[in-house]
Amino acid sequence: MTVSVIVPNYNGIVFLRDCIISLLNHDRVPEQIIVVDNGSSDGSADIVRDEFPKIVLVALDSNTGFTGANNAGLNAATGDFLVLLNNDCIVEDGWLTALLKHMEDQSVAAVTSSMRNISDINMMDSAGGEIDWMGFSRDIGKGEAASKYNTSIEIPFPSGGAVMIRRSALPDGSRLFWDRLFLYQEDLDLGFELRRSGWKVVYAPCAVVRHMHSATSVSGSFIKEYSCIRNRLLVLRKHFDAETFRKLRPYIKFWQYLWFLLSILRGRFTLAKSVLKGTHDGFKIPVETLNASISVNEIFSRFATCCDSTNPVKKYLYKKAKEIISLRCV
Repeated sequence: MTVSVIVPNYNGIVFLRDCIISLLNHDRVPEQIIVVDNGSSDGSADIVRDEFPKIVLVALDSNTGFTGANNAGLNAATGDFLVLLNNDCIVEDGWLTALLKHMEDQSVAAVTSSMRNISDINMMDSAGGEIDWMGFSRDIGKGEAASKYNTSIEIPFPSGGAVMIRRSALPDGSRLFWDRLFLYQEDLDLGFELRRSGWKVVYAPCAVVRHMHSATSVSGSFIKEYSCIRNRLLVLRKHFDAETFRKLRPYIKFWQYLWFLLSILRGRFTLAKSVLKGTHDGFKIPVETLNASISVNEIFSRFATCCDSTNPVKKYLYKKAKEIISLRCV
């Protein structure tokens, strides 16, 4: 079985070379390495052409986002297994072998890597993704000791920054991600697609990569906050049935506008603008649907975490969301 590694790149000249070298020097070199350049202006595509002639370069004319770059990579990939790897990652020995080992289980569609902090390999950056009852997603284990995450577990969705995907498990073989999302929450959507189709998603503790979190996008920027907020709502609308989302909608809206007001009061005006526009667009932009045998309610009932806030309003909203989602599972 062959492996194609897809590395999306946008103005990543600072770290792209190190990522490629780590793949070429790996103890199990993948059969194919693809760099998809998203219309970079920093000359990083030229590095691939000039220094790494064996690398497949897909040079796009413009920035198509994380979704577009990976979808373009899929079109160029020949492997039975697809590995998506951020350009700010350095792979450790044994990484690819560990991912493939988990794929021996024919019920597994995706294996997420053990992503560690670039400066401290003993600190977690991500052990995959988790969700809560309001549909917020986050990295499992971020900022915690890696020793706490040394066991393989099932998770609701992988981290798109370092994940192996079984090509034959993709619901739509023509794409990896829903292009509408462009950037952020695309791995949540993919996890829902795979799990709703009956596949497993797992975390591989021995598949270690070092990762520079948010190296390409600026943490706290409008585009990042807006994209995360909008796309969360789009993914929820896509996967919940109409009746469930109709019942959830007033509680989600209340949460969003409370978030907006609190951001204003705290002087976080960029976040407030992101919440307002992201909420508006997240409820208005058309969404596609997925015909699958398993409802997303079942995934929430198995994996969703509860609210850890002492705020009574937040606790109430989470309680109502859990009641609505759980009831629809019966």
